[in-house]
Amino acid sequence: MFFASCANEELIPNEPDRPVLNQGRVVFNVNTGKNMVYTRASVDDEQAIRSLGVFIVKPDGNLAEGITRFYEAKALTDKKLAVSIPVDIMETPGVKAYLVANGPDKTQCDGLKTEQEVLDLAAVIKPEEIGTKGIPMASGAISLNFTGGIATVDANMKRVMSTLCAKVVKSKGVVVGPSDFTFNVRGVSLKEGYCFKDECKDTGVDQVWNSTSKSQDEEVSLGYFYQSKAFQVEVVSQSAGQSRTIEIPLEKAQTRNKKYVLNIHPKPASEGKGEFTVTVEAWEETETDVDFDKLSIKKDLPADKFEIQNDGIRLLTNNYHETDFGSPKDWFVLKEGTEIVNVKLEGTIDEKKRGVDLDEKGIARATPQPNQTDLSGKIMVTMKNKNGMMTIASIGIHIPHALICWNDKYAWKSTVDKSSCKVENGEFIYTNPNNTGVETKFSIIEGFDGIAKPMVFDHIVYLVAAISPLETSGESLQNGLLYDIHGKQLPIDQASFGFRRKSAAVVCISLKCSKEDTYVGYIKITLKNIPLNTLTTQILKIKFKFD
Repeated sequence: MFFASCANEELIPNEPDRPVLNQGRVVFNVNTGKNMVYTRASVDDEQAIRSLGVFIVKPDGNLAEGITRFYEAKALTDKKLAVSIPVDIMETPGVKAYLVANGPDKTQCDGLKTEQEVLDLAAVIKPEEIGTKGIPMASGAISLNFTGGIATVDANMKRVMSTLCAKVVKSKGVVVGPSDFTFNVRGVSLKEGYCFKDECKDTGVDQVWNSTSKSQDEEVSLGYFYQSKAFQVEVVSQSAGQSRTIEIPLEKAQTRNKKYVLNIHPKPASEGKGEFTVTVEAWEETETDVDFDKLSIKKDLPADKFEIQNDGIRLLTNNYHETDFGSPKDWFVLKEGTEIVNVKLEGTIDEKKRGVDLDEKGIARATPQPNQTDLSGKIMVTMKNKNGMMTIASIGIHIPHALICWNDKYAWKSTVDKSSCKVENGEFIYTNPNNTGVETKFSIIEGFDGIAKPMVFDHIVYLVAAISPLETSGESLQNGLLYDIHGKQLPIDQASFGFRRKSAAVVCISLKCSKEDTYVGYIKITLKNIPLNTLTTQILKIKFKFD
């Protein structure tokens, strides 16, 4: 039975599970720390002790027997707990204690034998059970220094769970509150958490958290979670249709007793598109700010490859074959102390693997076969600031479709010699051509014969205004420069090709070379948009080979 005196709060210890003579006592002042959340019933939930496990450890690492280990909430008075200690433990130096609140039940507490088993304890209370079972907490190791058979010690409890909160920062012209935002949380652990270790084995789950609060400058609780791997939070504005993503790195995410407040800074509605920024602060004395403003694109990117627009970047694939856009890490202006650690392209490749993608070196490059429909995607940029905080921002990427390209269905075979043509992987391949410079004519416009032609374009809207080798020696269209299969440019007296328009529907192709080998060339086609009276170019690849 448990009693308390009125004068000095001296506590009579709880009776042990079995009678023991010569009892000492230890009084634990149980401190649950400051609250993480200050809304509704959360204060009581976070401070509440529904049960308490007390583990006295002897110097040899074994748990002391003959001591009550499991206590219900009613055993505490003003967050003080008195525990009876056998005399043999009192007289042993180096004794320590561990406390676990809202964790193991009586059977689990009584079944533990060693200090290591205590340190391996994991809490399994689900976040939705906090209201009835409380938040799991644990103390560090507490040294028990007995004087005259009495020890009074502070037990500073550390919450096993962490919490995510949000606050819309009040400012002039801002009309939205937390209810305007959806929080897509990816990779948080809700399964279990170690009571004494900052580790995580669980891969985590995805959650969608919301708040009904419309108040500004008020922290609202979104959810609780255990130690996790690195996880992301995507903050989505319903009114603006925009999102910002942050990443909590592993070294922070797997730490117990953290509070993350997403401070959302919407721009006033009068300023246009409802832009907003987000900062995050961990529950520590030193706050870490993360800037989620829009990515700043460099103004001096090559104009023949990039076109900067309000809604993102247009990647121009028509001025080169397999256009090399360089590393996306070099497209942006970064704040001092910030670096880009990862980039990812999304939605820039169609179902036939055509468009723009990153190669094995992280270079953005157009595919050999150009996309034949407009593509709209985004680039996801992961940045790390000088404090090590990871953030993810995105910006739109648009890839216009090619107005003209080689026809994948095209195939031709001569009836008089071994020459043939086909289109493969975005290249026009001419096999066994005449190599003396004699021209061969090809029809390029679809007719009523149903036979596939080598080029595909909308000949109702466009007409071929000009066609020629991309590079020539002199002005002759039969002196187009060629390359070997390794990309080395060849002398004109060793190999050259011709590519010219004979009429609106016919082109002439020729090759002149000193030996039969494989040669690569590029042609430049200028299309005229008939209704708009505008010109557009496209670069295509041609390959000559012999078998």
